[in-house]
Amino acid sequence: MAQPNNTAPVENEQSRRFVTGDHVDITKEQGIPDCTGVISKKYVNSALVKLEVGGNITQKIMEEINGRYVVSYRNMKKSKA
Repeated sequence: MAQPNNTAPVENEQSRRFVTGDHVDITKEQGIPDCTGVISKKYVNSALVKLEVGGNITQKIMEEINGRYVVSYRNMKKSKA
């Protein structure tokens, strides 16, 4: 009999601070400028964030990275907005 596929990420101290759908501010992430976005999917040490156009994120950057980026929990904090 096949084992059930459990794809839920393992929770740790950093990942417990966030849930899918949280608005986050991203800083000091290599590859993209400081920006904001919404968590789409959580992983063990990072999350897939759907970025928002505006500020430092141009339409060209959005097209290059398809509007999403995997960001370390260390480089994000919950947005106050």
